[in-house]
Amino acid sequence: MGRVNTSAAVPTKAEKKRQRHHSLEQLKEENRKLLDLAEWRSASMAHLAHELRTPLTSILGFSEILLSQEQLTEAQRNFCERIQNSAQQLQRTLNHLADLSRMETPSDENSSQS
Repeated sequence: MGRVNTSAAVPTKAEKKRQRHHSLEQLKEENRKLLDLAEWRSASMAHLAHELRTPLTSILGFSEILLSQEQLTEAQRNFCERIQNSAQQLQRTLNHLADLSRMETPSDENSSQS
């Protein structure tokens, strides 16, 4: 009987090193992609919050003007208060979203230390 060549199945030291290096490079690339995605998500959230604030500010301002009118019926006043309360709730949500976005985005100072 002939001898079985098992050396082909066992990677050499150099092959193991290349495999580890390749795996490390893949991990670095995946990490970079995840960081890019997180940065894009934070920027998108901040942009969305900013874009929604402008019309929301108008809604709050006009509801305040309407509520200052003395000739409103009780039903009209109730509707204006509902508008204002809902707009304030949305404003708080947008503020939380903006805060979250700022917390997730690394500052220039932190990223220069990495």
